[in-house]
Amino acid sequence: MRKGAVVRRALLVEAGLTAAALAARRKPAVGAALIGAGALLAWGAFARNSPVFGRVIHRGGDREPRFALTFDDGPGPSTPAVLDALRESDARATFFVLGRQVEEHPDLVRRMVAEGHEIANHGYDHGILVFRSPSHVADQIARTEAAVADAVGPGAITPLFRAPHGFRGPFTAAAVRRAGYRPAGWTVGVFDSDQPGADVIAARAGSALAPGTILLLHDADGWNPSASRDQTAEAIGPICRAARERGLQPVPLGAL
Repeated sequence: MRKGAVVRRALLVEAGLTAAALAARRKPAVGAALIGAGALLAWGAFARNSPVFGRVIHRGGDREPRFALTFDDGPGPSTPAVLDALRESDARATFFVLGRQVEEHPDLVRRMVAEGHEIANHGYDHGILVFRSPSHVADQIARTEAAVADAVGPGAITPLFRAPHGFRGPFTAAAVRRAGYRPAGWTVGVFDSDQPGADVIAARAGSALAPGTILLLHDADGWNPSASRDQTAEAIGPICRAARERGLQPVPLGAL
C-alpha cells in the first residue's frame, strides 16, 4: 500500500470517529474519547518514534563519541557510489534493505558485508504497514530475510526492522517482535530523498550530529528504484569530516 492510499484511509477513519463523536454530542465524554482515540491512533501510526504501538530504537547512548549512519530503500543504482564514499571516509554504516532490491542486486549486498557494513530489514516492497495484518508484516520480514540469506548466507542480517517511512500500525510491533526483530527508527532525517543538493544534505546532517544520533539517509528510492541518490553519496565525505572534527565516529547502528 502506497503512502497516499494509507493517508486517505487514515483520514476516512478519523472522519468516521469525528462523525461518531458528533452523533454522541449528548454524551460529551464519549465524544471526547472518540476524538482522543483518533488523535492517538494518528500519532501512533505517523509520528516517527511514537511509543503508542511499541517502543522504537531512535537514538543510542550519549556517553561514547559515536553516531550511526543508516541508509534506507536499497540497494539500487546509487549504492556503489555510497559504498565508495563510505570506504573513502573509512566509515561503517547500516543498510536497511528492501527484499526486492536485494534480489535485483545481490552483488551489492555481498559488497556491503565484505566492507564491514551492517544489513538490516526494511521489508520486501516498501509497502506501508499501518493497516496491514500481522501475517503481512511477518511475510515482508521473512521474504527480505530470505533474500539476504540467498545473497550472502544465513545470519547475515541483523535483527533490526525499520518500517517504510517509519509508519506503523497496531499490529506492526507485535509481528516484528515475533519475528525476532527490534523496531528501529531514527533521530534525524535530512530529507535527502528530495535531492536538495549535496551541500544542503551535508549541512543538515552536520547541524544534527551529536553522540548517539541515528542519521537517516537513502541509497535508493523505495517507490522508484531507478532514481538517483548520488547527491547523498557526495554528501557522505563532508558529513564524516564534520563529525570527526567534533570527535565523533560514524558506526553501524548495532554499535550504538
